[in-house]
Amino acid sequence: MKLNSKLLRAGISVSLAVMMSGMSIISAFAAAGEDPGKVDDKDKNFPDPSSFSYDDVEVNFAKALQYSIYFYDANKCGKRTGNLEWRGDCHMEDEHIPLKKYGADFKGVNVSDAFISKNKAILDPDGDGCLNCEGGMHDAGDHVKFCLPGSYAASTLGWGYYEFRDDYKETGNQEHIEQILHAFCDFYLNSIYYNEDGSVLAYVYQVGEGNIDHNYWIAPDLQNERLLDFARPAYLATVDTPASDMCAGTAAALALSYLNFKDTEPEYAEKCLKGAYALYEFAVETHAETEGDKVTSLGYDGGFYTSSYDYDELAWAAVWLYICTIDKDPAKQQEAYDKYIEAIISVDMETTGAMGAHPYTGYMKRIIKDTGNCWQNIWVHCWDTVWGGVFAKLAPITNTARDWYIFRWNLEYFSGMSESDEKAMKQPACPVGVHSHKKFGTDDEIWNKPMTADQINDLPDTDGAFLAKTPHGFAMLNDYGSARYDTAAQLCACVYAKETGDKTFSDWAEGQMEYIMGKNPMNRPYIVGYSPTAASHPHHRAAHGSLDLNMDHPADQTHVLWGALVGGPDGGDWHRDITKD
Repeated sequence: MKLNSKLLRAGISVSLAVMMSGMSIISAFAAAGEDPGKVDDKDKNFPDPSSFSYDDVEVNFAKALQYSIYFYDANKCGKRTGNLEWRGDCHMEDEHIPLKKYGADFKGVNVSDAFISKNKAILDPDGDGCLNCEGGMHDAGDHVKFCLPGSYAASTLGWGYYEFRDDYKETGNQEHIEQILHAFCDFYLNSIYYNEDGSVLAYVYQVGEGNIDHNYWIAPDLQNERLLDFARPAYLATVDTPASDMCAGTAAALALSYLNFKDTEPEYAEKCLKGAYALYEFAVETHAETEGDKVTSLGYDGGFYTSSYDYDELAWAAVWLYICTIDKDPAKQQEAYDKYIEAIISVDMETTGAMGAHPYTGYMKRIIKDTGNCWQNIWVHCWDTVWGGVFAKLAPITNTARDWYIFRWNLEYFSGMSESDEKAMKQPACPVGVHSHKKFGTDDEIWNKPMTADQINDLPDTDGAFLAKTPHGFAMLNDYGSARYDTAAQLCACVYAKETGDKTFSDWAEGQMEYIMGKNPMNRPYIVGYSPTAASHPHHRAAHGSLDLNMDHPADQTHVLWGALVGGPDGGDWHRDITKD
């Protein structure tokens, strides 16, 4: 069967985009080797360009998609249910976390004993004095079940499957991706505790303590066998201990699982939708407005995944709940628009500021002050800011110039380059070459101007800024974990192509993915196991398999972390393939 590579790249982009969703924090190096430190440019060696040819690089989107899903099998927590023979049962004690306020030993939960006593019938229906927090997914190469990167990964994987389901079917990956989505969402559903009226009493959003976990470099299967006092507390979101960002992010993931399973597993889909609605309402209820630079309703993370705010997660959940609601009952379209879309874009028309502008009152107010302004997104869809995904779905719903502009400008910024990037323009990573930004009008003109996708190509070109590229054309948002950002932008590019029919950005995404597959001056695929020359030292405790808590031992990984996306190149196209990095 001949498969369409231009469609397949969309599926692989989304899977790879979230693989690096959690790898933004370097693990603690205590008892685990030394910080690898910086490398001077003069000491960065590249293979001899004459020793290899880009023509020999295997470009196989179906293979990369298949491999990428196996990463999540390696990160499953609990009973061994994955497809990797080298992963065993781990953290079985998560089934019996003491239902008591923890002390200095971190054994227990974060809520008060008074809250536990008052709600014991709901929190502990079997009376064993424990919470069952089994299952779920470890974060990155570590063992904490962090909610913000986890729910981002679950929702973004679900988004990719929702948009490009046929690609998973045609490549034989449908069953596997559904297993992974189940692993995420089964854990989320088990973590919600409902009041009798169906509202949320509590939600377990984190299991484990990063400041403990990151001190021990050892496989999860051995963690408690060797370290019997290793504490794994549970963190609950309640009215008194809010985590509005975590609850909203999980609501988005569950909403997408409703859409992805409604036709094949309708009962399960309904459970997901119930949880999504309830968690979103709970997030709205517990959300606190920003006070200066601080939002007091954000969840605990121990400093490892500090959330900037919750407005983007609330918007991300809202846009998907709008889609779920009208999918379930098209007659409720206006009702759903008023409840969910207006929560994002609402404007106070009674208040007039400078130049006649009206202030935003919806979640969008966190990034755009009023209708006299717009926004240029210079970041990307990632664990701490999902605005990229929000506008990718919002633009086709509102069909306003404002939302199409924000969606498109971000992709122009990532993919475009100036005439000065002469070397990069000649590289396989940049098949599109130089292109301009589209001029939608001035900020105050486009804020609510109707516009559909087919009108965009007729807009005039204008100047604008572009993201820096490496000498060989790889988009470089940050040289720590560069590949995760690039692949997330690729996903948004593929969604734009699907919504508009404009292939400019998806062609760019294909070139960027080919760079990741090995068309780069390191002659190195950044997908583990993809080829004999692929990166082989991901920062991952389970795959490394150390028995003495040391990143240096063994020198090579014990197991192949199939499909994992390593950090990627730096701004000069160089990459260091070591476990510590």
